[in-house]
Amino acid sequence: MRILVIFFLLISINVKAQISADSLRMHVINLSEQAFPRNAAHIDYLNKAAQYIKDHFLQNNKKVVFQKYEVDRVLLKNVISSVGPDTGYRIIVGANYDVCGRTPGADANASGVAALLELNRTLSKIKNLPYRIDFVAFTLGDDDSLSPEKKGSYMHAKSLKDHDIKVLGMLSLHGIGFYTDIPHSQKYPFNYYKYLHGHRGNFISLYLHQGDGFFPNQIRRLFKQYIKGIKVVSFKPLFTLPKLSKGDQESYRKMGYATVKISNTNAYRNKYYHFDVDTYETLDYTRMSAVVNMLYETLKRYKQ
Repeated sequence: MRILVIFFLLISINVKAQISADSLRMHVINLSEQAFPRNAAHIDYLNKAAQYIKDHFLQNNKKVVFQKYEVDRVLLKNVISSVGPDTGYRIIVGANYDVCGRTPGADANASGVAALLELNRTLSKIKNLPYRIDFVAFTLGDDDSLSPEKKGSYMHAKSLKDHDIKVLGMLSLHGIGFYTDIPHSQKYPFNYYKYLHGHRGNFISLYLHQGDGFFPNQIRRLFKQYIKGIKVVSFKPLFTLPKLSKGDQESYRKMGYATVKISNTNAYRNKYYHFDVDTYETLDYTRMSAVVNMLYETLKRYKQ
C-alpha cells in the first residue's frame, strides 16, 4: 500500500513538473560553450548547433525537419518541430540559434532556443491541442550584415505565405535570460517609460503592434494571467521603437502575420548583450524558467 502511495505521489509530482530551470541552463551551456562561435563564417559550429537542436526536438517529438536553403553557396538550416494536428491553424514560436560575431550568445540567443526545446518537450505531451504549434529555430537571425531576405525567419515566413498556411500569429523569443534588481539597471528608448515601468531590469517585456487584432491581445492577457515570480511589461507604441522592434518577428510582419516579441529588452538592460561576456553564468535561470512556464501555460490554453 505504501509503495502505491509513493508511486502515485511521484506521478503527481511529474505531472505538475513543467519547465526545468536545470534543463534551460544545460541547453544554454551546451549551445554557448560547445558550438562557438555559431555563425555563417564558422559553418561547422552553426551546423553543430542545428544538429543539437534537432536531436533534442526528436527526443520528445518525431515531427522534426530541417528547412534548408542556400546563401552565397552555403547551405543553411532552420530546424522545425511541430506538435498538434497536421491541418488547421498554426502558431509559430521562433528563436534564432546563431550569434552576433564571435560572442558566446548565452542571452542572445541561446536563451530563446533553450525555451523552444523545453516548450517542445512539455507541449508534445499534451493530447488534442486545438491547433498546431511550429517551434522554429532560425539561422542567421543575428547577422545584421545580411539583407532581410537571407534570414532564416524570412525563408520560413515566406514558405508559409507561399503555401497559404493559416497562421494565428507568431511569437519571437529573443533574449529572455538576463534579469537584475539593481536600481537604474533598466533603460528605455524614452525616459518617461521608467515612470511607467520602473528602473530595475526585473521584468519580461512583450512588444506588440497596433492593429494586429486578436492574437497579440489574447497572448498578453494570458501571459499576465499565468505569470508567477516575474512581472510582465507590454509595449504597444503608436510608432516603432528603436531596438525593441528588431527581431525575427519582422519577417512575419512583412508577410502580414500578427506577432509578439518576447524579450528582456536586450541591450536596454543587458550590458553584456552582443559582447563576448554574454556567458551562461550571467543568466537568471529561475526567472527565465518562470517566463518559459508562462509561455507553456499560455500556449496550452490559447483559444481563438
